[in-house]
Amino acid sequence: MTTKSLIYKVARFNNESAANNLQDLITKALNKRKTALSRKMAGDTDNQFSLINYHGPFKGIRVGEFFDYTHGHKQPIAEFDNKAEALKISALAPPDKKSDFLHSILYFGIWKNSVILSQSMALRAPQFEAYINWLLAECNLITEENFITLSDLPPIKIAKKISNTKEIEFFAPIKLDPIEKEFKNNASQEVKTIGFRPSAIGWDVLKKILPSEMTLPKELDVKDVIMNSALEVTLRLSWSRVRHDDPTKFLDQIANQLRHVETEVDYAIHTRSGKITRDDLKLRRPISVSTNEEGLVRKHEMWERIHEWLEILLSEDRISPDA
Repeated sequence: MTTKSLIYKVARFNNESAANNLQDLITKALNKRKTALSRKMAGDTDNQFSLINYHGPFKGIRVGEFFDYTHGHKQPIAEFDNKAEALKISALAPPDKKSDFLHSILYFGIWKNSVILSQSMALRAPQFEAYINWLLAECNLITEENFITLSDLPPIKIAKKISNTKEIEFFAPIKLDPIEKEFKNNASQEVKTIGFRPSAIGWDVLKKILPSEMTLPKELDVKDVIMNSALEVTLRLSWSRVRHDDPTKFLDQIANQLRHVETEVDYAIHTRSGKITRDDLKLRRPISVSTNEEGLVRKHEMWERIHEWLEILLSEDRISPDA
């Protein structure tokens, strides 16, 4: 038995005027590309690939497994010896030229535009989002302008409780990289000083969230920061007037912007009805699935867990069947 986590996403199409259904499009694409290797998308290097392997219908859902691999990759192994001061490390090659080691496996279930994923350490929603855009474009089922995003969907009951957004607060850990700076003092002498350049994923996310007219500093002087390589920045966006626009639409926009943010940035939306946190907007569910004698997840059980959660989400009105 192994413990996994399911997350819920909703497929958003850039062309909202068209009648889009991700389940139908994926099914058509997989029927066009019958063999697994015909669905192979190249990665960052020439010998790195990802593809949808097994797929099929399950109780009205299109389910499947998505994995990535590097051709010719060898798996490092360590030889354990209680008396050794340093363990011996070697590399294990695949058993034959037709085999390769898999890096990760992601399991998915798609119903209409609802997407439920069981992610792995390396394969997550951003990689699956990129792959389905590539596959559908390769099969001429979407145009380049009609790309798809896998967004978080604010639960219906939470969206209904929200009225009049007042403020959004972001919390992001940042890394400070030391840089050497030169300037002339009042005596026109060359002086060197140490400054810091903010970086890390959280900082990059904040820069993307801000509108174009607002910018974050590119460098910080040593006098402006504590001598610490890991700090946290708080960014507060507020309005002089309370927002009276559609709260559901506003939440959708925030959720889509932060759809691939897991722990890099925390945030809270302050409204007249109370505070909504990041965890309130992300739908998750821990599950237990049995494994076979080789340690692989029993796929039929995974599809059952995905189907069960979809039924729960619909029955509790946490998602809309027309999402």
